Amino acid sequence: MNILANTETMAPERVLMTLDSVCTSEALRKSKRMRELLRYLVQESIARPGEPVTAEAIAASVFNRTNGFDAIDDPIVRTTVSRLRAALAVHYEQQDCEDEVEIRIPRGGYMPEFVPRVAKPVPRRRWESLRSNLWILNAVSVVVALIALAVALNLGAVACKP
Repeated sequence: MNILANTETMAPERVLMTLDSVCTSEALRKSKRMRELLRYLVQESIARPGEPVTAEAIAASVFNRTNGFDAIDDPIVRTTVSRLRAALAVHYEQQDCEDEVEIRIPRGGYMPEFVPRVAKPVPRRRWESLRSNLWILNAVSVVVALIALAVALNLGAVACKP
């Protein structure tokens, strides 16, 4: 789902706002190389919809590897894109992430996908989940009390026999 294959639902302005948000996030803050790579991929996707980006083009534009770059011998593009995928996953797992669009880079390629984000449900607090399971605790308590009563009555009956 490339952005410009579906422009009526995903405006480039929204994608670029998300790009800025991701690039300033904790997940990418320390890696200038990954920020540059992500910016390049998103901008290429917007400028040339439907045209795949090659490892050679990425190597030349982002990593300044122009003369005789061989993607098989030099894995810099593959490894950096793999790290970028992991960093994007970390970014979107954060509770305070309020991006309207999720940028994904599917495995097997370098073209990003732009997916509308659905708000995460607010996680229940620990005491709320315990409270909802309170009936189980009560049922177990009743069973333990009944077993204790049965044992006590049985021991009392044995002690009373002559």
